[in-house]
Amino acid sequence: MPRTSFDQLNAFVAVAEHGSFSQAARMLRKDRATLHSQVGDLEIDWGVTLFERSGRSPKLTAEGRSLLSQARHILYQLNALENACDAINQGHEHEITLHHDMSVPCEMIRTLEQDVHRAFPHTKLNWLHRSREESIEALVAKTADFALMLNAGQVVPTEGLSFINLGYPRFAFFAHKSAPLAQQDSVSLADLERHRQYIAENFSGILKTQLAMSAQTALVSNTDVLLALLKNGGYALLPYHLVDAAPYKGQYKPLPLDFMVQDARVGYVLLSLSRASGPAKAFLQQRIEAAFRQMR
Repeated sequence: MPRTSFDQLNAFVAVAEHGSFSQAARMLRKDRATLHSQVGDLEIDWGVTLFERSGRSPKLTAEGRSLLSQARHILYQLNALENACDAINQGHEHEITLHHDMSVPCEMIRTLEQDVHRAFPHTKLNWLHRSREESIEALVAKTADFALMLNAGQVVPTEGLSFINLGYPRFAFFAHKSAPLAQQDSVSLADLERHRQYIAENFSGILKTQLAMSAQTALVSNTDVLLALLKNGGYALLPYHLVDAAPYKGQYKPLPLDFMVQDARVGYVLLSLSRASGPAKAFLQQRIEAAFRQMR
């Protein structure tokens, strides 16, 4: 059995931090005699003198200083445990898992994580990069709560799943600003055929024939790798919201195609097994919708 109570630890840390039994008592809303008793009992139970009391104010002994950090850590963990219990009692979810494809910008994920953590500090978010097929399987198996992905042109993405259409952000063929294609005032289909084309793996099974423009194509499954490869030349079909996000902003240029009047638009969808039922899930869903509304 532990020889220490929560109140004793709290009294020890409060007196050490305030340098006074009186100030610590006011902060804890207890009387000074109670704190004297709790700290004294703790010293007896531990067999250690925590404070020198010969002067006007208590001063930590060497032993007291060595134990203070551990006492603070225990109090922090106890408070965190109680806060987590309160969150569960209030219906806050312990964990949310969201699958996403490679076109979701890291900066968007960072902002969403930050927003949810501020509102629900005890809810853990898992961000997993998965294919459309893997995501749907996970939703049906209830190992994922949301899937954020391209819509594949379907009105109802998958029977049995709830969905929210997030809109149709702009896509274009992009090249790095230093690449030869990016220096041209006009780019023809023949120009595209002569340069290497990188294809995002997540798009290959969805956009199909809209993708292949070159005789030299390469499949890439990672956004950072694809954008790094574009520095060597070539081009790729990408959403504006990806290349406009940090840290890529200003590094890539949409190609001025002479055979397309407007940029392409591709639909995104947020899938779930059922409508968001908990407060953290509902909040995350609202933040995702807001993020897509800001896209051009």
